[in-house]
Amino acid sequence: MSGSLPTTLGKYQIIREIARSNDIVYEAYDPAMNRRVAVKELAVPSGSTQQSKEERVKRFMREAKAAGSLSHPNIVTIFEVGEDAGRYFLAMEYLDGKTLRNELDASGFLPAAKAVDVAVEVLSALEFSHRNGVVHRDVKPENVQLLTDGRVKLTDFGIARLVFEPNITMDGQVFGTPSYMSPEQVVGKEIDVRSDVFSLGTILYEMLSGQKPFKGDNVVAISYAITHKDPDPLPQVPHAIWQVVRRALEKSPAQRFDSAKQMSDALKAAITSPEPSPPPFQPTAAFTPPMQNVPPVIHGQAPPMAGSYQQGFKPPPGSNPFNFGGRGGPQPSPFIPPAAARKPMLTPDQAFFARKAGTIVLAVVALFVLLFVGLNRLADSMGRYTDSQSDQRLLSDLRGAAGMAVNDKIAEYELKIGRMSSAYYREQARGDLAVLYEERGKELVARGMLDEAYAAFSTARDLDPTHAAYATDLASLFELLAKRESDLGSRVGRYEQACNAWLEAAKLDRGEQRRDYEDAAGLVLMQAARELRQAGRANDAQRLVNRAYDISPPQGRTRRAIGQWR
Repeated sequence: MSGSLPTTLGKYQIIREIARSNDIVYEAYDPAMNRRVAVKELAVPSGSTQQSKEERVKRFMREAKAAGSLSHPNIVTIFEVGEDAGRYFLAMEYLDGKTLRNELDASGFLPAAKAVDVAVEVLSALEFSHRNGVVHRDVKPENVQLLTDGRVKLTDFGIARLVFEPNITMDGQVFGTPSYMSPEQVVGKEIDVRSDVFSLGTILYEMLSGQKPFKGDNVVAISYAITHKDPDPLPQVPHAIWQVVRRALEKSPAQRFDSAKQMSDALKAAITSPEPSPPPFQPTAAFTPPMQNVPPVIHGQAPPMAGSYQQGFKPPPGSNPFNFGGRGGPQPSPFIPPAAARKPMLTPDQAFFARKAGTIVLAVVALFVLLFVGLNRLADSMGRYTDSQSDQRLLSDLRGAAGMAVNDKIAEYELKIGRMSSAYYREQARGDLAVLYEERGKELVARGMLDEAYAAFSTARDLDPTHAAYATDLASLFELLAKRESDLGSRVGRYEQACNAWLEAAKLDRGEQRRDYEDAAGLVLMQAARELRQAGRANDAQRLVNRAYDISPPQGRTRRAIGQWR
C-alpha cells in the first residue's frame, strides 16, 4: 500500500487524514448522499507476507461485518465496505468530538456522575452487541468517542468475536490492548461477553481515579497484575459505585456481572444510592469535659488537698497539713485509714438460690423468644400465602379481560405486574406481556411501521429471552427492513442482522425447527450475496456464500442454492 494520500476511495472523496494507528482514517465526502463520512483504510505494513496480509484483510472484513450488522445509537454506523485497486476500506458515520482517551489525558479523571453516564452508554452498546452475537474484545478509552452533542459511541470492532461464526484465531492467541484485557483474554482462553464487562470495569476505574487499575512497566508486568493482583481501592469514590467496579474486575468470569445490562442496572442504582454519613458526636453520660470539676484557686491560698483530708480526716495535732517535716514542699499525708472489711452480700445458700432462679428466668425468656419468632414466621408464611392468592387473582383478571385493545392490555399488565410480590406469578405475567408485545409488533408491521415494530419485538424478546418465536419475529422484520434500504451496504447489513436473529432462534429451539432456522439464516445470506454479485462485488459475495455454507444444514435449500451459485 502506498503511503500517499489518496484523492478517492471508491465513491468517497478524501478530504484529510484524521487518525493513524493500525489503520488510517480519513475525513471524506460522499457525493451520492451529500454527507460527510469517515473512511478507514486497511494499512498493511510493508514487507508483510502474503499470509499476514490475508489475515489482516480477514480482520478488516470482520470489523465491517461485526459493526455493520449492529444498528444502535451508541455504536458507530457502518455504511459500506469495499475495495478500490487493492485498497480495502470501510465508510462509516463521521463522529464530531473526541475520544475518551483525549478527555482523560486532558482532565486526568471524570466526576463520578459523568463517569457513570459514559459507562452506562457504553454498556448499552455492549448489551446490544452481545445480544446480536458480537463480543467486542477491545473495549478501551481510544475506542469510546465522546460527541459534541453529549452522546457516546463505541467504535472499532476490528478484533470482535462473532459468536455465531468460527473463531479466526487459534487457541492461545491473544488479541486486545494489554491494560484493558480480561484475565482469560490475557492467557488466551475462550472468552464471552463477561470479558467486555471486565474491560469496561477497567475504563470506569480509570475514569474515576485517573489511574489504570493494573499497572506495570511492560506487557509481562501488566499481564501478571491483571491475572494475580487486586486493584487498589478507591476511597474517594462512593462506596456503592466502588462495589460495582470491584465486581466487574473479578478475576473469575463467574463472579462478575453476567451481562452488560446487569452491570448497567447496578451502576444506575449505585449513582442514586445515598452515601451514608457518620452520626454526629454524642458524649456519653460518663464523659466530663477537662477541668470541669476542679475548684478554683483563690489568690494567696493553697488548693485544698484531695483524698482523705477532703472527706473530713484531720491530721495529728500540731502538724502542718501542707508540710510534713518542713522540707520538700507539700507532702501527702503518711496516714491513710484502712478500708473497712466488707461482708458478703449473700450467704452461700442465698447465692445458690439466686443462680437457680436466674437460670429459670433465662429459660422462660428463651421460650418466649422462640414462641415470638415462631408466630412471626407463621404470620409471614400466611402473608405470603395471601399475597400469592392475591397475585393469582390479579393474573386471572388480566387473562380474563376480553374486548380490550392490545395497547390497553399492555398498559394494564405493566401496571399490575408492579403490584405482584410472587416471583412465580410475576414471571407468568411477563410471559403474557411478551405475547402482547409480539401481537403489537405484528400489527405495526401490517401498517408498515417497521421501526416501531422493531421496538415491540425487541421488548418481547427482553421479557422472554428463552422463546425462539421472538427471535424469528426479528429475523423476518430485518428482512423487510433490508428491502426498504436503498443503499446496498445498509441492505447487506440488514440481511446479516436477519441471519444472526435466525441463528439465535436456532440456538434457543431444541426441536425439529432448529434446522429450519439455520436454513433460513443461510438463505438470507445467499440473497445478500446475489445482490453483491450483481453490483460487481464478487469477493464480498463469495464471503457470504462461504458463511452460508458453514451455518446451513447439509440437507436444505441453502446448500441447493450454493450448488447452483456458479
